[in-house]
Amino acid sequence: MLTYTKTPDSNVAEIVVDGKITDEEMNAAMTAMKADLDKGGKIKLLEDIRAFEGMEPAAFFKDPRFGISMMKSISHVALVTDAPWLKALAETFNFVSPTQIKVFERARLEDARNWLAAAA
Repeated sequence: MLTYTKTPDSNVAEIVVDGKITDEEMNAAMTAMKADLDKGGKIKLLEDIRAFEGMEPAAFFKDPRFGISMMKSISHVALVTDAPWLKALAETFNFVSPTQIKVFERARLEDARNWLAAAA
């Protein structure tokens, strides 16, 4: 499951991943995020990775291209996960990304939200 939500009066969006990501879910999330990014300004993103069990092939090939193109419009990413490999990947990517990325354990979800709210 993949969901994307953002309230109209906020510059913080949340993505939740819980299980396997389908092509349909990826399309819906990408469409919603693109609409928010097209409004201008930068957004902050909370990625709540509860469980990741892979992606359908069509969804997999969309994700890297979209992710790279949107990074210039995202100022901060709070990655919430207990998966060691995702933490390591995010920490490595943080060195080459123009986006500020901070990793939080699942038990610190509210800390991640607070970090994004306070981020300038």
